[in-house]
Amino acid sequence: MFQRTLRIPAARAVLALAVLGSAACSSTDSSSVTRELLTMSKEEAYARGEALVSKRKYEIGRQYLRFVAENYANEALGKQAALRLADSFFEEKTPLGYVEAQGRYKDFRSRYPSHPRSDYALFRLAQVSDRQAEKPDRDQANTRLAAQSYRELLQNYPGSPYTAEARSRYRSMLDLLAEHEFLVAQYYYKRSAWEASRNRFEGLFAGFPEYSRMDKALYWAGLTESRLGRDVDARALFGRLRRDYPESRYIRKLPKLAEPPAAVTASAALGETPSLR
Repeated sequence: MFQRTLRIPAARAVLALAVLGSAACSSTDSSSVTRELLTMSKEEAYARGEALVSKRKYEIGRQYLRFVAENYANEALGKQAALRLADSFFEEKTPLGYVEAQGRYKDFRSRYPSHPRSDYALFRLAQVSDRQAEKPDRDQANTRLAAQSYRELLQNYPGSPYTAEARSRYRSMLDLLAEHEFLVAQYYYKRSAWEASRNRFEGLFAGFPEYSRMDKALYWAGLTESRLGRDVDARALFGRLRRDYPESRYIRKLPKLAEPPAAVTASAALGETPSLR
Protein backbone atom coordinates (compact mmCIF):
# COMPACT_ATOMS: atom_id res chain seq x y z
CA MET A 1 0.00 0.00 0.00
CA PHE A 2 2.81 2.36 0.91
CA GLN A 3 4.50 1.65 -2.43
CA ARG A 4 1.31 2.41 -4.37
CA THR A 5 0.97 5.85 -2.81
CA LEU A 6 4.43 6.76 -4.04
CA ARG A 7 4.04 5.41 -7.56
CA ILE A 8 2.44 8.45 -9.24
CA PRO A 9 4.67 11.13 -7.64
CA ALA A 10 7.72 9.05 -8.42
CA ALA A 11 6.68 8.69 -12.04
CA ARG A 12 6.15 12.41 -12.31
CA ALA A 13 9.59 13.04 -10.87
CA VAL A 14 11.22 10.80 -13.44
CA LEU A 15 9.32 12.45 -16.30
CA ALA A 16 10.11 15.94 -15.11
CA LEU A 17 13.80 15.20 -14.69
CA ALA A 18 13.99 13.59 -18.11
CA VAL A 19 12.42 16.57 -19.83
CA LEU A 20 14.36 19.18 -17.93
CA GLY A 21 17.69 17.45 -18.23
CA SER A 22 18.19 19.00 -21.67
CA ALA A 23 17.69 22.45 -20.15
CA ALA A 24 20.32 22.02 -17.43
CA CYS A 25 22.64 24.51 -19.10
CA SER A 26 19.94 27.16 -19.28
CA SER A 27 20.06 30.26 -17.10
CA THR A 28 16.61 29.27 -15.85
CA ASP A 29 16.45 27.63 -12.41
CA SER A 30 15.52 24.15 -13.63
CA SER A 31 15.11 22.76 -10.14
CA SER A 32 12.33 25.21 -9.37
CA VAL A 33 10.58 24.31 -12.63
CA THR A 34 10.95 20.64 -11.76
CA ARG A 35 9.36 21.16 -8.37
CA GLU A 36 6.52 23.10 -9.96
CA LEU A 37 5.88 20.43 -12.58
CA LEU A 38 5.62 17.78 -9.89
CA THR A 39 2.59 19.58 -8.48
CA MET A 40 0.93 20.36 -11.83
CA SER A 41 -1.52 18.54 -14.00
CA LYS A 42 -0.71 18.35 -17.71
CA GLU A 43 -3.35 21.02 -18.36
CA GLU A 44 -1.73 23.36 -15.88
CA ALA A 45 1.74 22.70 -17.32
CA TYR A 46 0.52 23.42 -20.83
CA ALA A 47 -1.24 26.63 -19.75
CA ARG A 48 1.91 27.79 -17.96
CA GLY A 49 4.09 27.09 -20.99
CA GLU A 50 1.65 28.78 -23.34
CA ALA A 51 1.53 31.89 -21.16
CA LEU A 52 5.31 32.13 -21.03
CA VAL A 53 6.01 31.68 -24.76
CA SER A 54 3.23 34.17 -25.53
CA LYS A 55 5.29 36.68 -23.56
CA ARG A 56 8.39 35.64 -25.55
CA LYS A 57 9.89 33.92 -22.52
CA TYR A 58 10.78 31.05 -24.76
CA GLU A 59 13.43 29.14 -22.85
CA ILE A 60 11.45 28.57 -19.69
CA GLY A 61 8.10 28.30 -21.46
CA ARG A 62 9.38 25.52 -23.70
CA GLN A 63 10.28 23.43 -20.67
CA TYR A 64 6.61 23.18 -19.71
CA LEU A 65 5.48 22.54 -23.28
CA ARG A 66 8.20 19.97 -23.84
CA PHE A 67 7.18 18.17 -20.66
CA VAL A 68 3.60 17.84 -21.91
CA ALA A 69 4.58 17.02 -25.51
CA GLU A 70 7.03 14.29 -24.65
CA ASN A 71 5.19 12.63 -21.78
CA TYR A 72 1.66 12.78 -23.16
CA ALA A 73 2.55 12.28 -26.82
CA ASN A 74 -0.48 10.11 -27.58
CA GLU A 75 -2.98 12.44 -25.95
CA ALA A 76 -4.66 15.42 -27.58
CA LEU A 77 -2.96 17.91 -25.27
CA GLY A 78 0.45 16.34 -25.88
CA LYS A 79 0.00 16.75 -29.63
CA GLN A 80 -1.14 20.33 -29.14
CA ALA A 81 1.93 21.02 -27.02
CA ALA A 82 4.20 19.57 -29.72
CA LEU A 83 2.69 21.94 -32.26
CA ARG A 84 2.88 24.91 -29.90
CA LEU A 85 6.51 24.08 -29.22
CA ALA A 86 7.24 24.21 -32.95
CA ASP A 87 5.38 27.52 -33.18
CA SER A 88 7.53 28.99 -30.42
CA PHE A 89 10.64 28.46 -32.54
CA PHE A 90 8.91 29.80 -35.65
CA GLU A 91 7.88 32.94 -33.78
CA GLU A 92 11.49 33.69 -32.83
CA LYS A 93 12.16 34.63 -36.45
CA THR A 94 15.82 33.65 -36.25
CA PRO A 95 17.78 31.32 -38.56
CA LEU A 96 18.29 28.79 -35.77
CA GLY A 97 14.67 29.09 -34.74
CA TYR A 98 13.51 28.35 -38.28
CA VAL A 99 15.75 25.27 -38.46
CA GLU A 100 14.32 23.94 -35.19
CA ALA A 101 10.76 24.77 -36.22
CA GLN A 102 11.21 23.03 -39.56
CA GLY A 103 12.33 19.83 -37.88
CA ARG A 104 9.46 19.91 -35.39
CA TYR A 105 6.76 20.56 -38.00
CA LYS A 106 8.11 17.69 -40.09
CA ASP A 107 8.14 15.44 -37.04
CA PHE A 108 4.57 16.43 -36.15
CA ARG A 109 3.31 15.55 -39.62
CA SER A 110 5.23 12.27 -39.58
CA ARG A 111 3.89 11.25 -36.16
CA TYR A 112 0.33 12.47 -36.63
CA PRO A 113 -0.47 12.39 -40.38
CA SER A 114 -4.23 12.34 -39.79
CA HIS A 115 -4.27 15.03 -37.11
CA PRO A 116 -6.92 17.73 -37.68
CA ARG A 117 -4.18 20.37 -37.74
CA SER A 118 -1.89 18.56 -40.15
CA ASP A 119 -2.72 21.22 -42.75
CA TYR A 120 -1.56 23.91 -40.34
CA ALA A 121 1.74 22.12 -39.75
CA LEU A 122 2.27 21.87 -43.51
CA PHE A 123 1.40 25.54 -43.97
CA ARG A 124 3.92 26.51 -41.30
CA LEU A 125 6.49 24.22 -42.89
CA ALA A 126 6.02 26.11 -46.15
CA GLN A 127 6.34 29.44 -44.34
CA VAL A 128 9.59 28.36 -42.72
CA SER A 129 11.17 27.88 -46.16
CA ASP A 130 9.38 30.92 -47.55
CA ARG A 131 10.87 33.21 -44.92
CA GLN A 132 14.35 31.90 -45.69
CA ALA A 133 14.04 32.26 -49.46
CA GLU A 134 16.95 34.13 -51.01
CA LYS A 135 16.93 36.85 -53.63
CA PRO A 136 16.61 35.58 -57.23
CA ASP A 137 20.34 35.87 -57.89
CA ARG A 138 21.09 33.46 -55.04
CA ASP A 139 20.51 29.75 -54.42
CA GLN A 140 16.80 28.89 -54.58
CA ALA A 141 16.72 25.74 -52.44
CA ASN A 142 14.40 27.27 -49.85
CA THR A 143 12.20 28.78 -52.54
CA ARG A 144 11.72 25.35 -54.11
CA LEU A 145 10.93 23.79 -50.73
CA ALA A 146 8.37 26.49 -50.00
CA ALA A 147 6.73 26.08 -53.41
CA GLN A 148 6.61 22.31 -52.94
CA SER A 149 4.94 22.59 -49.52
CA TYR A 150 2.44 25.21 -50.68
CA ARG A 151 1.55 23.05 -53.68
CA GLU A 152 1.09 20.01 -51.44
CA LEU A 153 -1.23 21.98 -49.18
CA LEU A 154 -3.33 23.17 -52.12
CA GLN A 155 -3.56 19.66 -53.55
CA ASN A 156 -4.19 17.69 -50.36
CA TYR A 157 -6.19 20.18 -48.28
CA PRO A 158 -8.37 22.16 -50.72
CA GLY A 159 -10.79 23.07 -47.93
CA SER A 160 -8.12 24.32 -45.54
CA PRO A 161 -8.46 27.87 -44.20
CA TYR A 162 -4.85 28.42 -45.25
CA THR A 163 -5.39 27.80 -48.98
CA ALA A 164 -5.95 31.44 -49.94
CA GLU A 165 -2.66 32.61 -48.47
CA ALA A 166 -0.91 29.44 -49.64
CA ARG A 167 -2.06 30.06 -53.22
CA SER A 168 -0.82 33.64 -53.14
CA ARG A 169 2.55 32.69 -51.69
CA TYR A 170 2.86 29.74 -54.09
CA ARG A 171 2.57 32.14 -57.00
CA SER A 172 5.17 34.39 -55.42
CA MET A 173 7.56 31.48 -55.03
CA LEU A 174 7.04 30.47 -58.66
CA ASP A 175 7.72 34.03 -59.74
CA LEU A 176 10.92 34.06 -57.72
CA LEU A 177 12.04 30.83 -59.36
CA ALA A 178 11.16 32.24 -62.79
CA GLU A 179 13.18 35.38 -62.10
CA HIS A 180 16.11 33.18 -61.12
CA GLU A 181 15.82 31.34 -64.45
CA PHE A 182 15.72 34.65 -66.28
CA LEU A 183 18.83 35.96 -64.54
CA VAL A 184 20.75 32.79 -65.39
CA ALA A 185 19.62 33.00 -69.02
CA GLN A 186 20.63 36.66 -69.17
CA TYR A 187 23.97 35.83 -67.56
CA TYR A 188 24.72 33.35 -70.33
CA TYR A 189 23.55 35.82 -72.98
CA LYS A 190 25.93 38.53 -71.75
CA ARG A 191 28.79 36.04 -71.94
CA SER A 192 27.92 35.05 -75.50
CA ALA A 193 26.84 31.55 -74.46
CA TRP A 194 23.83 31.71 -76.75
CA GLU A 195 22.81 28.05 -76.67
CA ALA A 196 23.00 27.93 -72.88
CA SER A 197 20.91 31.08 -72.71
CA ARG A 198 18.38 29.62 -75.14
CA ASN A 199 18.05 26.47 -73.03
CA ARG A 200 17.33 28.52 -69.93
CA PHE A 201 14.67 30.54 -71.69
CA GLU A 202 13.14 27.31 -72.90
CA GLY A 203 12.91 26.12 -69.29
CA LEU A 204 11.43 29.42 -68.19
CA PHE A 205 8.66 29.38 -70.83
CA ALA A 206 7.83 25.73 -70.13
CA GLY A 207 7.94 25.87 -66.36
CA PHE A 208 6.66 29.33 -65.53
CA PRO A 209 4.02 30.41 -68.07
CA GLU A 210 2.53 32.90 -65.59
CA TYR A 211 5.80 34.73 -64.93
CA SER A 212 4.88 38.29 -64.03
CA ARG A 213 7.66 39.78 -66.18
CA MET A 214 7.15 37.67 -69.25
CA ASP A 215 7.59 40.68 -71.53
CA LYS A 216 11.18 40.99 -70.37
CA ALA A 217 11.78 37.29 -70.95
CA LEU A 218 10.32 37.45 -74.47
CA TYR A 219 12.55 40.38 -75.35
CA TRP A 220 15.77 38.74 -74.18
CA ALA A 221 14.81 35.36 -75.61
CA GLY A 222 14.24 37.07 -78.95
CA LEU A 223 17.67 38.68 -78.77
CA THR A 224 19.16 35.28 -78.05
CA GLU A 225 17.47 33.72 -81.08
CA SER A 226 18.71 36.60 -83.21
CA ARG A 227 22.26 36.06 -82.01
CA LEU A 228 21.97 32.42 -83.00
CA GLY A 229 20.86 33.46 -86.48
CA ARG A 230 17.30 32.25 -85.94
CA ASP A 231 15.53 35.41 -87.03
CA VAL A 232 12.26 33.61 -87.73
CA ASP A 233 12.06 32.46 -84.11
CA ALA A 234 13.21 35.86 -82.89
CA ARG A 235 10.46 37.53 -84.90
CA ALA A 236 7.87 35.17 -83.38
CA LEU A 237 8.98 36.10 -79.87
CA PHE A 238 8.96 39.81 -80.63
CA GLY A 239 5.54 39.42 -82.24
CA ARG A 240 4.15 37.89 -79.10
CA LEU A 241 5.69 40.68 -77.07
CA ARG A 242 3.89 43.29 -79.18
CA ARG A 243 0.62 41.38 -79.12
CA ASP A 244 0.43 40.38 -75.45
CA TYR A 245 2.23 43.32 -73.84
CA PRO A 246 1.49 46.40 -75.95
CA GLU A 247 2.43 48.75 -73.10
CA SER A 248 5.76 47.11 -72.35
CA ARG A 249 8.82 49.34 -72.33
CA TYR A 250 10.72 46.61 -74.19
CA ILE A 251 8.75 47.23 -77.36
CA ARG A 252 10.70 50.47 -77.88
CA LYS A 253 13.93 48.50 -77.70
CA LEU A 254 13.08 45.91 -80.33
CA PRO A 255 15.77 45.61 -83.00
CA LYS A 256 14.98 45.72 -86.69
CA LEU A 257 15.38 42.29 -88.19
CA ALA A 258 15.92 41.42 -91.82
CA GLU A 259 12.75 40.64 -93.73
CA PRO A 260 11.91 36.93 -93.60
CA PRO A 261 12.01 34.77 -96.73
CA ALA A 262 8.78 34.03 -98.56
CA ALA A 263 8.30 30.71 -96.77
CA VAL A 264 7.54 31.86 -93.26
CA THR A 265 6.77 29.24 -90.66
CA ALA A 266 3.21 29.10 -89.42
CA SER A 267 4.25 29.83 -85.86
CA ALA A 268 6.09 32.96 -86.91
CA ALA A 269 3.17 34.15 -88.99
CA LEU A 270 0.83 33.75 -86.03
CA GLY A 271 3.24 35.43 -83.63
CA GLU A 272 3.47 32.34 -81.41
CA THR A 273 6.33 31.56 -79.11
CA PRO A 274 8.61 29.01 -80.79
CA SER A 275 9.30 25.72 -79.08
CA LEU A 276 12.98 26.65 -78.67
CA ARG A 277 13.95 23.08 -79.50
